Amino acid sequence: MGKKKGKMKAKAKRAEAKAGKSKARTARDEMMPAAEAMGPEAKTARAIVRRAAHRSVVGAWDLHSHSVFSDGSCTVDELISQARAAGLSRIAITDHDCLLQLSYIRTRAREVGFPVLAGTEISCRDPKTGRNVHILAFGLEASRDGDGPVDRIVTDTLYQRSANTLWQAWTLQRMGAEFSGKHVSLDEVVATAGTSFGVYKQHVMEALTGRHHEDPDYRFFYQCRFKGDSPANHDIRYPDPVSVVRAIGEQGGVAVLAHPRQMNTWASGPDLVAAGLAGIEAFHPDHGPVDEELAFEAAARHGLFVTGGSDYHGKYGEPAALGQDFIMPEEAGARVDELFAREEQLG
Repeated sequence: MGKKKGKMKAKAKRAEAKAGKSKARTARDEMMPAAEAMGPEAKTARAIVRRAAHRSVVGAWDLHSHSVFSDGSCTVDELISQARAAGLSRIAITDHDCLLQLSYIRTRAREVGFPVLAGTEISCRDPKTGRNVHILAFGLEASRDGDGPVDRIVTDTLYQRSANTLWQAWTLQRMGAEFSGKHVSLDEVVATAGTSFGVYKQHVMEALTGRHHEDPDYRFFYQCRFKGDSPANHDIRYPDPVSVVRAIGEQGGVAVLAHPRQMNTWASGPDLVAAGLAGIEAFHPDHGPVDEELAFEAAARHGLFVTGGSDYHGKYGEPAALGQDFIMPEEAGARVDELFAREEQLG
């Protein structure tokens, strides 16, 4: 009987692995055209973009992190300090839907002498798939009067998000929601947001619980109050990712598709490439080996560069530390190196 059960389990595992490969092939086919359809630039890129033979966090680059300017719990100085302690040689700070923090990040990085790529992560929703899409944008500056194409997009999103979060907190307050005897206070939520340019659900949870994102009680409360049938479960309107990629290019920036596996956004890839997408994130806490392989193949076929990072939010997110995921310099290549060089000319 034991042998029979063992065979059944082994058969189930083989079937699961086969299904996973089938899904991966489908995602790859959606993201990538036939090889003969590739242009000469993409064919050249295919020979360059590849995984490093030996990977180590020492000397690597973590190109996706968040600070207190959005929904992270660490200051810019703390992120740089943690990067140095981890052995990273470069990082990117990519706070959500805002450009106002970029100048400060660049100034502080120069003062402490550590290479930082100042970027933003723009939230979108693909009208074709109905899925949320995140785009990392590098090489941008906030326009003086706030009327740049990217400025207008992120300002609207940030306003909506802050208003929605405060409405959610107010709804929880009216419901009498409490955590270990403590009730929601709008004043505390705003105070907790502090230097952030927006108000996020993480600020509501921090003000109410003071717990780490990984705490079981924290996660249970979050699922009950912000998901499912909760009256506080309400989202905002997001821009079309194709329009966002075009706006980034119009404002002189470079667009990268963030964590395609996390939100299953592979199908959005071809339209984004046509709009001017320049890179794709291969290494991320939500990516497995198959997802990394798909990203590298997509990069090779479309002439994209590859990035990677931890998506670190400090105590407000899942990655335990900066550098949990990263990209090696030889994997990122000259085009990412050029982005760091451009930082010296940006304000």
